[in-house]
Amino acid sequence: LVLLTLATVAQLPEETPTAVKAATVSGALAATSALVGVSTYLLGRLRLGNLTRYIPYPVISGFMSGIGVIIILFQFFPALGLNSPATTLEVFGAIPGALAQVNIWALIFTLLTIGIIYLFPKLTRSVPSTLVALLAVTGLSLVLGHEIPVIGNIPQGFPPIHLDKIFSVDPSLFMVILEAAATLAALGAVDSLLTSVIADNVTKTKHSSNKELIGQGVGNAVSGLFGGIPGAGATMRTLVNVRSGGKTRLSGMIHALVLLFIALGLGKYAALIPKSVLAGILITVGISILDYRALRQIRQTPLTDALVMVIVLVI
Repeated sequence: LVLLTLATVAQLPEETPTAVKAATVSGALAATSALVGVSTYLLGRLRLGNLTRYIPYPVISGFMSGIGVIIILFQFFPALGLNSPATTLEVFGAIPGALAQVNIWALIFTLLTIGIIYLFPKLTRSVPSTLVALLAVTGLSLVLGHEIPVIGNIPQGFPPIHLDKIFSVDPSLFMVILEAAATLAALGAVDSLLTSVIADNVTKTKHSSNKELIGQGVGNAVSGLFGGIPGAGATMRTLVNVRSGGKTRLSGMIHALVLLFIALGLGKYAALIPKSVLAGILITVGISILDYRALRQIRQTPLTDALVMVIVLVI
């Protein structure tokens, strides 16, 4: 999307007013998002989602462990009350400096969150321990009133529909938009279907790849009309959902409704959630999706399979 924005601006004459450039870029982005949705929908209708059956287990294993490592690494800084660097290599480079700037209360809240998530199920499993940890530790942070980073302001209300901007896009940008949409549709489809395969692996179920793509396509097409950016299935949120006990379609519907309520007014409460609490939740998710069985048995695994798993994990 950044490249699309730059390409769009590059197509415009230098003397074009800034406001016109902004409107043109906004229209191009909205048109791209809508087209990504249409493209993904067509991938599902053409039944190309069936190709996921050819993904070998070493790839899935490496992908799961890689996602787990990334989640843990990127929550290290929020757990200490700091902002996380943008890339994995930067995270490694910034760790020594971070240890000298620890916000002790942020660290305490992270450890409390992790402790509740692991210990609460010993009392009862009727309530998700993740939800209990989120509410309890957030409430404690408000009572104690210590200065720690929180989510902060969340925009409220519905954005306007961008149909006028979409239909006013300069025809000279069509190829740029088409190329970006095709790329994003392919990436989104792969990301969603890999997430679905991982969810299958965790829940011992079987998803419908083509329905997944059709649903994602419809969602992205509608989102594009409102100026939203294309989305895809998220491994992190999916696994938080599964680990909290949400294993049916109903959990996805509730997730969507909660987001709607946050957009319509509950955002002022969600803004108070400490980032360190979210870090604690996500660290437990990262730990839970590491493929320990494959990592433990790597010496007994055929060399080619082991190499594929390690290469995927590292990449």
